[in-house]
Amino acid sequence: MIVEVEKQNHGIDLIKIDNDDTYIVFTNYGARIVCWKYHDNNIVLGNKVEADEFYPENPYKFGATIGRYAGRIENASFNLNNKYYQLEENEMTNQLHGGSNGLDRRLFDYEIQNNITNIKVIFKLQIQSKEDGYPGDMMIKVIHTYDVEHRWTIEYEATSNEDTLFNPTNHVYFNLNRDNNVIDNHSIISEQLKMYPIDQNHLISSQQPIDLLERFNHRPIQFQDIFNSEDKQIKEQIYFNKGLDHPFDIGHHRLIVENNEFALDVETTMTNIVIFTFNDTSEWKSDFNIYKPHSGVALETQYLPNDINNEGNKAKSILKANVPFYAKTIYHISEK
Repeated sequence: MIVEVEKQNHGIDLIKIDNDDTYIVFTNYGARIVCWKYHDNNIVLGNKVEADEFYPENPYKFGATIGRYAGRIENASFNLNNKYYQLEENEMTNQLHGGSNGLDRRLFDYEIQNNITNIKVIFKLQIQSKEDGYPGDMMIKVIHTYDVEHRWTIEYEATSNEDTLFNPTNHVYFNLNRDNNVIDNHSIISEQLKMYPIDQNHLISSQQPIDLLERFNHRPIQFQDIFNSEDKQIKEQIYFNKGLDHPFDIGHHRLIVENNEFALDVETTMTNIVIFTFNDTSEWKSDFNIYKPHSGVALETQYLPNDINNEGNKAKSILKANVPFYAKTIYHISEK
């Protein structure tokens, strides 16, 4: 495996890893993935040529580490240890993805470890309470590992000096089609596929998820099956959201996404996956925006969004002071 670093403008570095059949690129800007190619097929959305211009202005958070809190927090506020916290409102009255000063906007320090069977890129960042409004100053590591078996592993390590919230994810968009046509032909496979309904503010509206395996009674389930469903509840969800932007319970912490040529196997220690089918691409008024709705699918492994307001002191996103946080997600690409 070969690794090289390309320095672009604004302090943005690209870490390029070549593994013969596959090629993957990370950057210190947002500790994100930029490119992942299998032969000549780029299976993630991004731009490695003009990364220094593309990513700072991109509102869709392509490939970025998200935090402190992935997803939405209702009314941009929460109570923790009987103390009220008001956060920045950056999506109507809610906060989305940790606010405008989240991890996706930060330049991380990094080191590279070139091992025999893999290459690790260890991204490090300190974040202070005064910077984003959450309690606690944090030390955060995001470790990207790529190995000879074409597995991309993300590990999150963190500690805080106060009780806080921490719910990280990666906002990579996948498209397994060679022509990068819409992902409606992709299928999802898991031992369990339970989808939480959401309201028009994209917040969970019921703690009773919709069992897709029961509703469709067949496997695998293509995205177009979901988009075109005549099931009243599913149809309503798709109509309001123009696709999926829903948290899922999956079986055995594992989900497979595939088309007729490739399979992407996702394994995670996190409790849930938010599946987002990139439903509205009109927000970015830029020549860089060549994307149409459903041109990618984000598979965001995380805790349930807004859990602090729905579950209170039982929320899994609560990170106790000086208690180490650890989570891992593996994306494994293979030809069928």
